Amino acid sequence: MSGVHLIINGKDAKKEWGVLTTPNTLSALLAPCSMKERPTFTSRLEHGSRIDNSDPKMAQRDLNLEIQMTARTPEEFYSRHDAFCAELYKGEFELITSDRPDVVYHMLYDSCSPYTQFCRGQATLSLKCTEANPENRKAK
Repeated sequence: MSGVHLIINGKDAKKEWGVLTTPNTLSALLAPCSMKERPTFTSRLEHGSRIDNSDPKMAQRDLNLEIQMTARTPEEFYSRHDAFCAELYKGEFELITSDRPDVVYHMLYDSCSPYTQFCRGQATLSLKCTEANPENRKAK
């Protein structure tokens, strides 16, 4: 898993910001999407309900992408941190993994939970993101 790199908005996340994947990152990306509720018709004249499954659609999905940020010095860490936050604050980003370069995840950045394992040169963080349309995984 450690050999899988992230490409965020066309930039190698490891080289640009010291961002590495964790097993949880890939697990979140590969999890099957939920489906939207199917149209349901209920009548007093029939037992149960009729459920229309003729055109199923995927729902948007909310993801927690766990990543690690590393640096050789505290100064480099804070510099990388500021640059990475600036990239996230654009609001949306394209995410590609090196093991599946043909799949482009179109993500909206929502928030980040407090860092865990923070030690001025390494931190683990969880990005909360939304994939508005999981059916659209093509490059723009």
